[in-house]
Amino acid sequence: MRVGCLVFAAVGALACQSPAALPSGAPIGGTPRFAPVVPDAIDHAAADLAAAALTGDPAQTAAALGRFENTSTLGASEHDTTGLGALAEETANAVLFPGRAGRDATARLLERPDVDAATRERLERTLADDPLLLAEARLRDARFVDVARVFNAVSAPVGRSISNATLLPYSLGRALARVAIDVAREDPLPLRRRQALAHWKEFRRRYPDAAEAADLDAEIADYQQAWHETQHDRALGLADDAHDDGRPRAARLYALRAQRHQASEEVRDALDRADAAIDRQDRERAHALTFEAADAAREPPFVAGEREAVLAALGAKTPEAAEIPALADVVSFRATTRDRDASESWEQLTALATDDTSVMARHATALLQDPVRNARGAFEAERTLERRRTATYVLLGPLASGPSDAPLGALEYLLDLPSRVQGASLLPFRLVGLPWRDPTRGERRMAVHARRALETARDDAEARRIRAWLLDFESRRGNAIGALRLAEAQPDFDEAELDALRDQAAEQALGVARAEQRRDLRGTLLTTVARSYPESRAGAEAGRLARELALERGGPEIRLSRGFLLENPGVTGPRGLDLAPALLDERLDNGELHTQGVVFVGGRDLLVHVVAAGEDEDAEPETLNARLSKEHLGRLVARLEETSFRNSLLDTDDALEANPQRDVWFERARLGLDERDDAKPGSEARFDYRGMRERYGMVRSRESILPVELVLQGSLADLTLGAFPRLRPPRETPDAVLYRE
Repeated sequence: MRVGCLVFAAVGALACQSPAALPSGAPIGGTPRFAPVVPDAIDHAAADLAAAALTGDPAQTAAALGRFENTSTLGASEHDTTGLGALAEETANAVLFPGRAGRDATARLLERPDVDAATRERLERTLADDPLLLAEARLRDARFVDVARVFNAVSAPVGRSISNATLLPYSLGRALARVAIDVAREDPLPLRRRQALAHWKEFRRRYPDAAEAADLDAEIADYQQAWHETQHDRALGLADDAHDDGRPRAARLYALRAQRHQASEEVRDALDRADAAIDRQDRERAHALTFEAADAAREPPFVAGEREAVLAALGAKTPEAAEIPALADVVSFRATTRDRDASESWEQLTALATDDTSVMARHATALLQDPVRNARGAFEAERTLERRRTATYVLLGPLASGPSDAPLGALEYLLDLPSRVQGASLLPFRLVGLPWRDPTRGERRMAVHARRALETARDDAEARRIRAWLLDFESRRGNAIGALRLAEAQPDFDEAELDALRDQAAEQALGVARAEQRRDLRGTLLTTVARSYPESRAGAEAGRLARELALERGGPEIRLSRGFLLENPGVTGPRGLDLAPALLDERLDNGELHTQGVVFVGGRDLLVHVVAAGEDEDAEPETLNARLSKEHLGRLVARLEETSFRNSLLDTDDALEANPQRDVWFERARLGLDERDDAKPGSEARFDYRGMRERYGMVRSRESILPVELVLQGSLADLTLGAFPRLRPPRETPDAVLYRE
């Protein structure tokens, strides 16, 4: 009997359950309005305080603050949820406590219980943004980095000694030697100490009368001298690199830069070396543009009309130029370069470049070494070099890279020599992984030269060989479009492989078109894919997407997701969007907001996505149209931006993302220009406001507050395995990039 009653009750409950339905009434603006609040005595006292603070008069501000405190009955009570008392005290502190005295006032203000979370976070950041505190923090980070470098260097070999403890003394010695090398290579003023120097200077500039400013003069002088040494060493290094690359004028500029920071014997040597190289370079250029006296005795053989053609090519304008006798090499060079696509011409040009007695040897050498005009030769040279590098890597492994040119490069190479020898013995592993390795930098340079060579090359055996290599290169790096172009240029390419390449190229082009954010460019790309690959599946899909895109309405698309609206009631409520409460009550029988939320679609129009009748949240939503007044839209935009900034203060994971098009559209909405959407394609606003749970799920990843982590490490190169603790150095500050150079 009891079981029958339970079954009857369950059937009755299911029968009475209503399916999902669309909401009744307007989705926006359903909240009843109340009369505006009339300002009371507290409001007038707060306005008087604000006016007094704007005058900057401490006496008037103190008097206005006293009147406000006497008028307010809540004061600094924890029951004051408005936060007006804390804001009043903060406003008065800006006038009553200028300079560093405001720090103590801000600290006392934080002790009030009525300070709301966003204001508390802002004030705490203001206290932390003190140049002296920032400098001390950067110095602590620098000292911790020094300690962590030594600790990590010792703990790593100790942890790896689990598999082989006999090499522990050698590993420790090598690690400590590496630390010594790193210290010797380090700049005289490292990054974090440069930041501390900048903060000290800012503190002395901002608070010149502070007691701490006088104590910083000695530290600033020492750090400033170290900074000049750092810039001096860096500029000298750049000068040496420029000299080795054959750029003496750049080397001289870098040497002068080093001289501005510190005059030294190294700077004078660099300047003398650069001046000598510049003089030698100028003499060589002058020699290349003139004929030597010994060449004047040579009488070149000329064919009919050749002398006039050569003189015209040389730009001869005077009768004396016609008497130049030594033009045989010029004639030979000109005849050789008439048809540079022929292999015979390059062979003759090579012979001319190797002739030390020829006045055109430098010109021939320059033409041969030019990767643009001699792309085929550059391709062959780079291919030979890449084959040599690959063979050396496969055979020698870590031994392939010799000592660097750095002052301590040879010592560092000797310290790593035992592990390099052990790694070099793993030849089978390198042979197995050779076919699957990514294209190297040398192969990418080869591809550039190959494309240039094919632009003007004849369809000969050499061009076919270059095209075959380039086709294999594009296929290995996943560029199906480039591979298809090369395959179509080859007449005898297999049709089946060509069809497969077309399908792959169409898929690649469709992926690029879908990823494009701008509406006009996405439509153009989709149309191009549909026309270029009409017989492929991706081409048909691109055509369908292009038609759908043409039917869609243009304009902005700024989305407020359901999760964002649930987490931010200030945006959802009467002071913001004023969304109907029934849309967020988690009941499907009276209509419920879909996860896609609300979308701004241009002008003052909104699209409200709700769960379709009889469906669940996973199905496609129903769309309801809504239109806001100008005042309502301006109020909503202001509330949305204020909430976003507030959230970014309270949670670093909820940082406000930059989007210029969104900001421009919001500004137009506030100014009442919402009726005319900006028709420029690049101005279309696309942005999604999503809740934190939608972004990260239930749990967001957090970094450990402990500065130590356990590392499990193994290596096939030296067949080691170990576990050891490691100190994690502090992260660089966002402005660290400003102090790197």
